[in-house]
Amino acid sequence: MTGHPMNTGPAPERGGNRRRALLTLAGAALLVLALLVGVVVSVTSMFTSNSSESPGSAGSGSSASPGPVGASSGSGPEAEAALARRPMLDLPPQAAMPHTLSTRSAGPPITLPEPEQVSGVLVPTGFPDSEEGAIAQVIELARAGFSGADPQVWAQTYNSMAEPGATTAEQTPAARNFVGLRRAAHMRETGPLSFGMTISWTPTSALVKGRTDDGTYIVACVLGELVADNKGRVVNAGWGTCLPMRRVDDQWRIASGPAAADAPAAWPGSDEAVAAGYRDIIR
Repeated sequence: MTGHPMNTGPAPERGGNRRRALLTLAGAALLVLALLVGVVVSVTSMFTSNSSESPGSAGSGSSASPGPVGASSGSGPEAEAALARRPMLDLPPQAAMPHTLSTRSAGPPITLPEPEQVSGVLVPTGFPDSEEGAIAQVIELARAGFSGADPQVWAQTYNSMAEPGATTAEQTPAARNFVGLRRAAHMRETGPLSFGMTISWTPTSALVKGRTDDGTYIVACVLGELVADNKGRVVNAGWGTCLPMRRVDDQWRIASGPAAADAPAAWPGSDEAVAAGYRDIIR
């Protein structure tokens, strides 16, 4: 249905066609609106109730203050748990929506190293023992795991990189966000998207929330642009995640212990993204 007025036929039929066209357009607009609401709400973890929080995740009602980005905080399980649970900068939902870019930066761009292994693996691996290596590993995991905003895809990707004792994929903020987005858009909770719909994520920036003094444990956060396209009707938003990473032998793995608190949801390059500490990434 094109929406153009009909030039022939009785007037009642012309009116009926117009009403059907309006209903079709209204239905599409409502779906896009649902996606928009799902993106805004889920990235700020408002779909998550305190009762569904895992013991290691930070609730949205936490009164603790965020610590300085990149700070070290001792070593050992207690230090790791404290770092993972520490809240990030709390931003309003509007901060994730497209708006004016900042004239400032949180620091120089982060140059990402290349992986050593890309074939025969679900997620490229083999990044160096450095903060940049940990960030690059989280980005590659997110690239694969965010595909289609599917909790099942996220779980498969996450589990391929998690060491024993890591928080289950279903208890991570990313999984809860995907479930919330799909429910808000009245989509099936897992599986392929509806015909004509795509959801993609492109990384743009990153930060290191903190690291332990021994350098083997890092919480790395990545931010990117989420694009939900429903037959040409597009919704964009900033979307990211934080993961606790441990150096095991010559690889970065998702660390055992609690999940990291959710990443600040900001539009990439905005003042809010800069305030959160996100720096551009380059390769």
